[in-house]
Amino acid sequence: DLDAALDIARGVDIRLVLVLLDHRWMLDGVPDVIADPSTGTLLEARLPDGRSHVLNTYVGRDALLGKVVEPLVRRYGRGGERADLASQILAFEFMNEPDFVVEEWERDLSPRVHRPLRFEALADLVARTSTLVHRHTDALTTMAAARLHNLWAWDDESLGIDVVQVHTYPNVNQPATDADVFGMHADSLGISTPVVLGEFPGDGPQQHPAGTSPPPTTLGDYLEFALTSGYAGAWAWSFSGTDAYGRLPEAPLKEFARRHPELVNRNAR
Repeated sequence: DLDAALDIARGVDIRLVLVLLDHRWMLDGVPDVIADPSTGTLLEARLPDGRSHVLNTYVGRDALLGKVVEPLVRRYGRGGERADLASQILAFEFMNEPDFVVEEWERDLSPRVHRPLRFEALADLVARTSTLVHRHTDALTTMAAARLHNLWAWDDESLGIDVVQVHTYPNVNQPATDADVFGMHADSLGISTPVVLGEFPGDGPQQHPAGTSPPPTTLGDYLEFALTSGYAGAWAWSFSGTDAYGRLPEAPLKEFARRHPELVNRNAR
């Protein structure tokens, strides 16, 4: 499947950020499918502690890296079986929004995580993943912070991270949850690693979850802000309308393309 996805990406000249894990791996009640040992029948189940046992033990972490992550990275690396697709991978990201599963980050720790992950263990996984990626490929490594106040944690040279993402979903009804990054120059964030606006509402004023109230910042506003404020990129949420934030409106994208043709993919329609 990933071969097919990268081949499609090559056909339209785009590069992908491959996110290896989501923080929901650690949530209590993660759905799973297990096989009945006697009949082989597949049964739906829920894991009471998610897959936290994999990340919370050295044996689990070592197996994950050695048997899953390394073969994947090497497949698309220099000399790998599908080295022809390597140029379509922009970056590898170990985990999306780990803020909600880190034991020491009590302010953000999800109540649905009964067995949180120590930051020391997570940092070890990130550093080892970065080493694998840099050893075998020309891709970047990245991590995505769900909260601006945790961005500093990924600005550690020992982690080997090339670019950091910050996700921002400001809610005027709950301003204390996290600072609104809009209006902050990248240099003001206090880290030396390049920063991407990794997620932000693509059509917040018009489409947002019930009970939230985003500020009137439009997709066009975000794109121009990122371009003029020192950010390495801006990836609006979401292209496919994955949740209540909806799909991206086309008009602001076309207007941005008109103003900045040098930034537009030649295969864009």
